[in-house]
Amino acid sequence: MVDARGTFTKELALIQNDLMAMGQLVTQALADAVEALKTKNKDLADSVIAGDDKIDEMQVIIEDKTVELIALQQPIAKDLRILSTAMKMTTDLERIGDHAKKIAKIANRIGQDPLIKPLVDIPLAAQMVQEMVKKVLKSYVELDVNAAAEVCAADDKVDEICETCKRDILFYMMKDQANIEQGLDLNKVVQRIERIGDHATNLAEWVIYLVTGQRVPKK
Repeated sequence: MVDARGTFTKELALIQNDLMAMGQLVTQALADAVEALKTKNKDLADSVIAGDDKIDEMQVIIEDKTVELIALQQPIAKDLRILSTAMKMTTDLERIGDHAKKIAKIANRIGQDPLIKPLVDIPLAAQMVQEMVKKVLKSYVELDVNAAAEVCAADDKVDEICETCKRDILFYMMKDQANIEQGLDLNKVVQRIERIGDHATNLAEWVIYLVTGQRVPKK
């Protein structure tokens, strides 16, 4: 006799592994995009742009596997929530990948022009949102609501750093009109990092809902 529950558990683990792999792709894409901006590395920026297709492909693979598992196994309510949450999370992860790609495109647009300011806070904010994504994916697999709540709380610090970045960029733009074009581009980078933090928060809120059945009130 086929062990239906054992088969379901194995297939669910494969989906969760794919979700973790997709998370690793998007966090690495963000890290590489910011590094390309900082070091003016066109090859690295180009690899981020090209790699976005793989992220999109991973989203389709996870969604297809999830739909198939739901159709074939007819999971119980709790398992169905786990699977439906995985599908929702792929959307946020795919959008994070899009933001990384657009940062890489900005890096290429700036090219070899000298940066108007040292990149200190931007890489710091990027590192923070990367850690948020990694932590929330782990919290999903482990159904760890406390870790997910910590991710939500971390977004306030990211927003704070991003606001500091925006003020600094504005200062350099006001200081010299020649800085305006690049300043606008750097401001877009900051906004995209800020949005990645928001997507990480969305992911965390899905985990909290999955575990508790309670939706997190919007600020």
